[in-house]
Order: sequence, then C-alpha cells, then structure tokens
Amino acid sequence: MWTCVLGLLGSGCTAGREAATPVPVAAPAPSTPTCPESIVADVPLEADYGPRIQARHWLPALAPSEFAFVPTNTVEASFRQKLELAEGTVELLGMEERTQPVIDGGAALVMARPVAGGFCIINTWATWQSTEVDVSLAGSWVPPDKRMAILLLKLELDRAAGGEETRWVVLGTDGARAWIALGQPPEHQLIAPSVSLSPKKDQLCLDVKIEYVNRLRLSTDGHFVQAAPKR
Repeated sequence: MWTCVLGLLGSGCTAGREAATPVPVAAPAPSTPTCPESIVADVPLEADYGPRIQARHWLPALAPSEFAFVPTNTVEASFRQKLELAEGTVELLGMEERTQPVIDGGAALVMARPVAGGFCIINTWATWQSTEVDVSLAGSWVPPDKRMAILLLKLELDRAAGGEETRWVVLGTDGARAWIALGQPPEHQLIAPSVSLSPKKDQLCLDVKIEYVNRLRLSTDGHFVQAAPKR
C-alpha cells in the first residue's frame, strides 16, 4: 500500500514539475530600420526600377544583388565612391545591366547613406537603352562647406553599325535628396565629345566641348546656368 501511495505521489510530483517547466518563446523577428526623416521621399530621377531602389528604402548591403533586377539579365557594379558631406557620409554605387544575349542595356546610380549597419537610399538615377551601356564616374566635386556634391556620369552606348555614342549626365546631392543638375528628363542626357568639371576655389563650372567650349556656371541652388562661352 505504501509503495502504491509513494508511486502515486512520485508521479504526481513529476507531472507537477513538467507542467511548471516554461515553454520557450521565439524571439520576435528584427524590424527593418527606419531611414532618417531628413531623407526626402522623392521619385526616382529618371527610370523607375521598383520599390527596392527608391528613396528612403533601407537595404542591408549596397550591392547589385540587393535589387530586383530581371534574373536572366547580367548586372555588375561599375564603380563605388564615398563622399563626406555636411549631412553625413554618402556612398555611390554605379551599376550596368545587360540582357542575355546583349540586345538592350541599362545603367544606374544609387546614392545612399550608411544607417544601422545597412544603407538608406537617398535617390537613384537610371536609364534603359536599346543597346549596351557602360557607365563611369567621370568627375565629382564637393565645395569646402560640404553642403552638396556634384557628380558627372559618362555613358558610352554601343550603337553597333552607327558607332559608339557618348552621353553625359550631371547630378547633385546634399545627402538628403538628389537632383538633376543640368536639364530635365528626358532632355538631360547631353550628347557631346567632351564634358568636364572645372573647379575654381569654391566655384564650379561645367565645360561642354562640341565645336568650341561652352562654359556653364553652378548656381547656389546646385544647377548649372549659362556663362560666357570660352573660345
């Protein structure tokens, strides 16, 4: 009899201990970091590559693999550069996309700020052409007060039978937003043999050479305006 009672008591205690054992609770999934309110939620500067490449979107890394490109296309980083502005560090990523086989091609520039171990997109510029496109950063300029950066992109288009064509795109950013510093879409891709940034102390000019050099001066709002031609 005592054996039976002890057995019952023992099993009862064991059941009680098992019932009191806490059930593990899964840790909540980490939330996506929030981008600073200072970054303006502007639309893309030209072509729209989708929500993952728009202003105020956070990414864990600044790399072509983070963007939703067509899986069958080839996408490569063409350049990277870091700029120090008054608003904070700005990182640039240039990318080239090509169909397979190469029939069409595109180029893109992503401007982003490091935030919470990843990057918040300031804005993007992109274009898509019916030919292969190579993009490079031909020049950049930051004034002494670091209030903005001016970027000069060089596009080289393979026009096959028509020969290569060189285009230029001039952009600006202050770390909170980005803008096209010369022209307005779709009339902002400048076709010219040579374009260069010409800094003089805290001033910047843009020299466009076709038959002669046409000099444009950077205004205080970050856009180029006509200056006296240089022959």
